[in-house]
Order: sequence, then C-alpha cells, then structure tokens
Amino acid sequence: MPPAGAAGPDRREALTLVADLTPADPLGRCEQVLVATYALSRNLAQSRSSDDLHQLITETIAHEVGADLAALAVYQEDQQRLAIVATHGYPAVLVEDLRIAPGSGVLGGVFASREPILVVDVQRERTSKPRRLRYRTGSFLAAPLYAGRDGLGVIALTDRHDGLPFTRADLTTVRALAAPAALALSRERLNVRAQELAHAAAVDPLTNLYNRRYFETRITEEIQRARRYGLDLALLIVDADDFKALNDRLGHLVGDRVLKTMAELLRRSVRAFDVCARFGGEEFAIVLPGSDAKSAMLSAERIRHRIDSYRFDEDLATPGIHPSISVGVAILSADATAQDLIGRADRALYRAKAEGKNSVRLAPGS
Repeated sequence: MPPAGAAGPDRREALTLVADLTPADPLGRCEQVLVATYALSRNLAQSRSSDDLHQLITETIAHEVGADLAALAVYQEDQQRLAIVATHGYPAVLVEDLRIAPGSGVLGGVFASREPILVVDVQRERTSKPRRLRYRTGSFLAAPLYAGRDGLGVIALTDRHDGLPFTRADLTTVRALAAPAALALSRERLNVRAQELAHAAAVDPLTNLYNRRYFETRITEEIQRARRYGLDLALLIVDADDFKALNDRLGHLVGDRVLKTMAELLRRSVRAFDVCARFGGEEFAIVLPGSDAKSAMLSAERIRHRIDSYRFDEDLATPGIHPSISVGVAILSADATAQDLIGRADRALYRAKAEGKNSVRLAPGS
C-alpha cells in the first residue's frame, strides 16, 4: 500500500475532479455530484437486466448535465465493435444496427484514445461540415468508460436544455458518474461470461442438447420435485437404429450431421420445460415432468414418427438410407431412484431393438 498521503492515480484523478468543480461553486457543485454518484451506484446495484442497467446509466448522466440527447455505446468483444445499447431523447431503433470500430468517428475515437472530449461549438472546429439537423446546438461531450485496462464503452451527450454549450464542470460530472457506470458494466460483462461458461459446461457441443452430466443432475431434481408435489414423471431413452453401420459406410462427418438433425427434431418435439439431453454416443434421454404412461407413449410415438418421416437425403448425400430410432419409456414408481428409472427405460429400449427397431416400448410396471 502507498504511504499515507501518497497520491496514486485514482486519488490524483479524484483531486482533479474536485479542483475542476470547486471554482464555480466550492460546496454546492461537489455535493451535487457526490449525491448523484452515490445514488447511481446504489441504483446500478439493484438493476435486474442489462437493458435496465444501460438505460439507467444513460438517463442518469443525461439528467445530471441537462442533456436532451444521449447515447451509450458498449464494446462488443466478439465483434470488436461498439454498439449503441441505450439512448435518451430519440428512439434507439434508429441506431440499434450501427457498429462502430474503435478509432472511427467520435465514439470510436474517444474509446480508442481513452480520453474524454468536450466540444463547445462543432462549427468552429469543423467548418467544412454543416451541423446535422438532429441537434439544436453545436456543443457535445463524450467520455470513455473503462475499468482498469478493460474498455467497456462510451457515453455521449448533446444539446443542453438551456441551449448553452457544455462546460468543463459538465464534463467533470460525467467523468465522476462514469466510474460507477464502468464498474457496473464490468460486472455485467463478468456475469455474461459466467453464464456462457455455465452453458458450455452443461451443453453437448455437437448436438447443442444438454450433456449427460447436466441430465443426471436434473433427473434427480425432477424426481424430488415429482415426489414433493405428487406429480407423474416419465423418462424416454432414444437410440438411433443401426448407427454404427451408417458411420462405417458413410463416415463420421455424415454421422455427426445425422445426430445434429435428430437432436433438432427431438428439441422441436418436446415442451419447453422437458429436459432433452445427449445421453452418450447415438443415445438421447428425455425427462417429461408431469407425464403419465399414456401421454409419455404418445410423445414417444410422435417423436419416432417425426424422425421416420423426415427426409435425411440432404444430410446423408446418399439416397436410400433412412435413419430411424427406437425408444424405451419408463414411468417413475413410488420408491425408484434415478438409476432405477434409467435402467427400466434402457431395458424397454433393448426390447424395442430386439423386436424390430423403429418402435416404442413401455417398461413393465409403468
């Protein structure tokens, strides 16, 4: 830690902000910015969605400097571009498709340089270009939003309510409010990354269905829920018929395309709250909460028929080969564990295979 009284970068910046504010109003202006910064920090912590967060930042900063127009551009790491995610004073739909490269234009330049910009009259600085009709005045300001070395975005503001140019005190206010705004955007980015990692850990990369690890967690949860509320629960184990022969004849790339197509057909054949997973290899598992034997058999037959009637020729690039599935169905009994339920559905599947394939069988006692 630096010794007491030492001025690190953050402390020096804070002292600069205070110095910029105090000449005009030694107490009132500083108090106003302090209150606004505290209120923004508290409100940002309570934001429940990205859209709410973005709009709160934009509206708050615009209000504090009396700007009629404002826009918040956030850096999209995957596209390496800035996208305008919130506006004040004009419809966001006008700019929602705009993508700005770092270093391009005002927003891109402020983002790349990490330096704020304050223009008192754009006409004086750009005599070759007339002022755009959207704006009432020629004054605007823009400030970068950074957390450490991470570039997060830019806030831009134009047209003060009173028609006067923005001042250095206005820019200082924006810079003070930009600090909690940047921290909130950084937190949002980390949350998004965490969600992406959690999704990747739960999803099979080939079929984009849930993977077996996630399935094993969810089936236990669904069994507990079914028992707690006295609900029915069904399990379907689905297996692609003669898949090894298809792989051997046409190759693994074609086999992968068939599995992807089957997975998509399965996903479109079940309800939003059903759990559809790749169980392993060419096997899939589907948990059907609230389904008894009759409804589970109807669901299984619908899935089997949909795959049986699907034209796979484009996926196979070889006409005459028609993939099909066999399905084993089991219903949760009073004292069954997850492994018991899976075992019974698996045995029903083997019976469907043994009795001709492309069929559905219900486990005894279901």
